[in-house]
Amino acid sequence: MSVAITGYGMISAVGDDAPRSWQTLVRGSSGIGENTIVPRSGVMSDRAGQVRSMPEPPRPRVDRCLRLGARALAEAIDRSGIEEAGYRRDRIGLCVGTSLGAARQGERFQRAWLERGLGHAHRRDLVEYPLHAVADSLAARFDLGGPRLVHSNACAAGAVAIVNGFELLRDGLADAVIAGGLDPLAYLSFGGFSSLGVLSTLNCAPYTRSDGITLGEGAGFLVLERRQAAERRGARVVAQILGYGLSADAYHPTAPDPRGRGALAAMTQALAMAGLDPAQVDYVNGHGTGTPANDAGEMRTIRALSPGRVPMSSTKSMIGHTLGAAGAIEAVVSVMTIEHATMHPTFVPADQPAQDSLAALEKEGRIDIVASRARPGDIGVVLSNSFAFGGNNATLALGSPAATATPGPVAPRGSVAVTGIASLAGALPSAEAIGEAVEEDRDPLTEQAVLDGGRTFPVARAAPDSLRARLNPRAVRRLDRLGLLAAHTVDRLIRQTGIAKTQLRDCGLILATSTGPLETIQRFQGGLVTRGEGDSKLFPNTVMNAAAGHVGMLFGMHGPTATICSGWTSGVSALHLAQQTIRNGACPRAIVVGVDEACDAVLTGYSLFPGFLAGGAARPGEDTGILIAEAGAAVLLESVAEDGAAAGVEGCEGDHRDGSTGRGPLARICGFGMAGSRAGAGRMGDPQDCLAAYRAALDQAGIGPESLAVVVSAADGLGGLDRVESRALALLGLAGSTRILTPKRNTGETQSAAPLIGVGLAACQAAGGYALVSGVGIGGSYQSLVIHA
Repeated sequence: MSVAITGYGMISAVGDDAPRSWQTLVRGSSGIGENTIVPRSGVMSDRAGQVRSMPEPPRPRVDRCLRLGARALAEAIDRSGIEEAGYRRDRIGLCVGTSLGAARQGERFQRAWLERGLGHAHRRDLVEYPLHAVADSLAARFDLGGPRLVHSNACAAGAVAIVNGFELLRDGLADAVIAGGLDPLAYLSFGGFSSLGVLSTLNCAPYTRSDGITLGEGAGFLVLERRQAAERRGARVVAQILGYGLSADAYHPTAPDPRGRGALAAMTQALAMAGLDPAQVDYVNGHGTGTPANDAGEMRTIRALSPGRVPMSSTKSMIGHTLGAAGAIEAVVSVMTIEHATMHPTFVPADQPAQDSLAALEKEGRIDIVASRARPGDIGVVLSNSFAFGGNNATLALGSPAATATPGPVAPRGSVAVTGIASLAGALPSAEAIGEAVEEDRDPLTEQAVLDGGRTFPVARAAPDSLRARLNPRAVRRLDRLGLLAAHTVDRLIRQTGIAKTQLRDCGLILATSTGPLETIQRFQGGLVTRGEGDSKLFPNTVMNAAAGHVGMLFGMHGPTATICSGWTSGVSALHLAQQTIRNGACPRAIVVGVDEACDAVLTGYSLFPGFLAGGAARPGEDTGILIAEAGAAVLLESVAEDGAAAGVEGCEGDHRDGSTGRGPLARICGFGMAGSRAGAGRMGDPQDCLAAYRAALDQAGIGPESLAVVVSAADGLGGLDRVESRALALLGLAGSTRILTPKRNTGETQSAAPLIGVGLAACQAAGGYALVSGVGIGGSYQSLVIHA
C-alpha cells in the first residue's frame, strides 16, 4: 500500500506558514534572534528561534504550544482539501509528537504554588498540561474523531508521530491521518540545556563551529492518505512516505553513540523498508543540531551509508532546534524540497569562519554540505533524520510522487503473539498476585499520602527496595522513580521468559506512560523557579523517553524504540506500534512496557478537582473517585509460526540462559480499535465513540461481541468515565455468558500499564476463547484490543 502526502503546514521562526518558511530557508535567511518570552535567569544564551508574529500575553487563555499547533494543522488541512474528501470524522486520526507540550502552563502553576502557595495556583493550568491533552484539544478544535496518539521521543517525537500515522493507515485503523509535531520555547528546556552547558552563545553552526544548540519553536503537520483513495478523490499528491527506520543507540542518556551505529541502522532500515539502495538517495535533511558529538557522528554516518556524495543540509541552522517538533518540521521541509526541486542551504549569519568551513565541506570529496546558497536538483528520494536524547533514532524515507519503491511483505494479522508478561500494581508484586487479588476481590494495599495543607489521600505504591533488587547498583544510581519501575519490570520479564542477550540486541522497545517522570520534572523545574538554576543530574531524566533509554542501555536493546504518552490508553497504542514493527520485519520481537508513578505531584494535581480522588476505597461504577496506583507492566510480543513457536526459539525446554525455552504464545493479538471523542481536554467523551473503538477491534478480529468470553473493563470509580464505558458495553450487545472483569477495583488506577495488565488477566481468564481489553482515557481517547487465549 502506498501512503501519499496530500497536505502540509508549518510555522517556525522563519515564517508563519509553509510557503513563507520555504522562501526564507531557500534565501538563506535566519530566523534566530533574541529570546523575549522565556526567563533569562540561569540561562546561558539569549539566542532563540522564536516565532515573532505570536506575541505572548502575561496570562494566555490557550497555551502557546496549542496556538502553534493549530496554525500548522489548519494550513495542512486546508492545503490537502481533506475537508471535502468525504471521509468520516471518526476515520481521521491525529498523531502528535511533542517534548514539552503545555510546559509553559505547568511552569506557571508550579511558580504560583512555590511562590504564593497552592491556593494561589489555578487548576485550569493543569487541564491541558498532560501531553495527551495537547492532542485532545486539537482534535476537539478540528473535529477529528479517529485514533489519537501522542509521542514524546524528545527530538525524534515529530518523526515517530509520522511513523505511527503511516502504520495506522497501513493497518486500516484510519482513512486519513494528520501527523506531526509541536513545541514552544519554555523555561524548562532553556534551563535544562543550560545546566548541561550545551547552548550556543552565538547562533548554532551545524557541521562547522558546532559549539552548541540554539533552541527554537514551531509546529509542522502532514496529511497522510492511502494513495489510491487520494487520487480517486482528485487530491494533489505532493510526496510519498516510502519507509522509515527506528533504532536505539543503547549507549548514553544524552550523548549519541560516537560510532553512529544506531543512526546508521535507522537510515538503513528506512531504505530497506522501501526496497531502495543508498545510491538512490538524492538528499538528506540532517539532524544537524550544532553540537560536536551529533554533527561529527551524523557526518560519519552519512559517509558510511553511501560511498557517493549525498547532499545534506540542516534546517536547524536557521530555525533552531524545535525539540519534539523538529522531526515533523523537517519532514515538511523535505516534502517542499521534493516539490520545488531545490535544497536549502545550511546558513549561519554573520559568522564568516563557519561559512568558510561550510564552503570547504561543500567542495570536499567525502561529504557534501549544501552551503551558503540553495542548490537546484532533481530530487526523487529524501531521508529526513532525527536523532534524540536517550539514543532514540528515527529516519523517514520520503519520495516524489513518481518515486518507485518495492517494499517487502507485511506479515498477516495473528502472526504476532504475547509470549510473556510481567507486572506489578502498587504492593502487588507480580502478575500472579494481581490475578489472585482480582479473583478474591481484595482491596488494594494502600498508604496515606500527606499533601500540601495536610490533606491525605490513599495511594498504592511499591516498596523501593523491591524495585532495586537484582538490578545493577551502578546503573540504578542514574534512574529516577519512573526509570526504576521500567527497569525492574523489564528485568522481571526477561528472567521469566528466558530471552537471551543475543535476542535482546534487535528487540524493539515501546514504552507507554501517562504522566511520565513528573516527580523529576517538578524537582528540576522547582530549582529553576526558586533558585534560577536547575540540577544537571536531574535534567536528562525529565524527558519522557528517558526511562526507555535507560532500559535499552541496561539490557542492550538496539531495536525500534518509541515512547507513547496518550494518557491511560497509552498501553494499547504501544502494543499496536510494537505489533506493526514486527509485522513489517523491522524486528522479530518487541517488549512493550507501561509505567507510571504515583508521586505526590500527581496526587496534588488531581486533588484540585473535587471528586477525582477517592478518600477511601475506589469502587468502579459507584462514582467514588479513583485510587492512584504506581504500576509497571511489560509484555513480550514475538513473531510466531503457524505451529505457535516463537521466532528464533527451538525446542520445548531450556535453562533460561540461551533463550531456547520454547516460548509458546499466551495469546494471539487479533485486532485493535481506536477512536476519539471531540469533547476536549479533561472531558470524558461520548459512549458512541467508545463503542466505535470496540467495534473496530472486533471487526479486525473477524468476530462479533457474542464470541467474547471476557471483557477487561477500564472502570475505576471516576463517574463520568465509568458511565461512558458502561453505556458503550451495553450498546455493544454482549452475550449473557460474557464475564466482565473490573481489575481496578483491586489494583487501583494503574494508568498506562492498565491495558497491559488487562492482557495478562484476559489471557488467563479467556480459557481458549476471545477477550476484549478496554482502554478509556480522560479527554476522550478510546483504544481497545481483542486477543485469543
